[in-house]
Amino acid sequence: MKKILIILILTVSKTLFCQKTLVETFESKILNEKRTIRIHIPKSFEKTENFPLILTLDGEYMFYNLIGNSELLLATEKIPESVIVGIDQNYFDSTKIWARNNDCSYNSKNAELKGKGIKFKEFIEKELVPYLTDKYKAGNYKVLAGHSFTATYPNFFLFDNSVFNSYILLSPYLPESISQKIIDKLSNNNKFLSYYISTSEYDLSEHLKTIKKIDSTLTKIVFNPKTEYTFNNFKGETHYSLINRSFPIALKAIFKDYQIITDKEIEAEKDLLVYLKNKYTKIKKHYGINLSIREDDLDAIYWLAEEREDWNSLKEIGEFSVNIYPEYSDGYFMLSAVEEQNKNYEKALNLYQKGYEKLTDDVLNKKDFYRHIERLKKIIENEK
Repeated sequence: MKKILIILILTVSKTLFCQKTLVETFESKILNEKRTIRIHIPKSFEKTENFPLILTLDGEYMFYNLIGNSELLLATEKIPESVIVGIDQNYFDSTKIWARNNDCSYNSKNAELKGKGIKFKEFIEKELVPYLTDKYKAGNYKVLAGHSFTATYPNFFLFDNSVFNSYILLSPYLPESISQKIIDKLSNNNKFLSYYISTSEYDLSEHLKTIKKIDSTLTKIVFNPKTEYTFNNFKGETHYSLINRSFPIALKAIFKDYQIITDKEIEAEKDLLVYLKNKYTKIKKHYGINLSIREDDLDAIYWLAEEREDWNSLKEIGEFSVNIYPEYSDGYFMLSAVEEQNKNYEKALNLYQKGYEKLTDDVLNKKDFYRHIERLKKIIENEK
């Protein structure tokens, strides 16, 4: 019986961390109440040291929408795996007032938190975030999201350089006092920060009005390169339907530097290999992610160098590729193209054959690659 209990405990423990979504009751000493939090655990949780944290208010409906959009973007490597957490707020609390209203209460005249709004901020900073860091590997890069009334609240973390690096504000109400503080803060920002706001054609009228007004000012500002400001005004959407439209754009904006290299991104770059290395340095610095250089990113600079007929760059990229991915065929193909350009056909053939040997059986057009070997052999024969 004892052995059975041990096996059962181990199985439950393992299953807990294999699950994608958990719902926990968090007992807050600061708030003197229990709060429901929802947690999405990344698939590689056991293998990775830490993850970006995306914390959303209005957890009951924002959390699952956020997960759905993040999973789609993960599949195309637009964003990294992240710990996603939602705080439930859509219920009547002990004071018989909607919890989100008490949690996020502020004075619109002086842009200061009041009442429980002060303690709720302290709860997030001093209790919840440290807990998520210790138990769920939340790293240094942290994002805070909210909708409507709870989308105004994240700005109070922005004002005092609190624990969050980036913000997703979906249809916030931004009175003049708060708007001016946002403008001042973003204008003088000198650290890596992404700030996203959205509204829509059929949004709440006062929200739409204040959002459009602040955007008219923010769009004229020349921000520090470390500041990423993104704004959307969706046609045909309502106060709630804009949520699903906003998240994909917001997530891509806050993880802009993480995404796979595009042709447009590097078209003006002269030293492609330096750009690639700098990109991964930035990923580590901004998001705290130790990411191995992706083959897709190597391919992006490879094809551009070849298209430009920049053989010196192609040689550098090829040597770099072979060094970090000796089993990756394209590095040898790159070096083969350089040697052929230099009319070192024997060397080109040898390199190409090495690359060809590394192609796996699931490469459906393997015959097309072999034609290059035959072509090089003919060139060598004609040279004799």
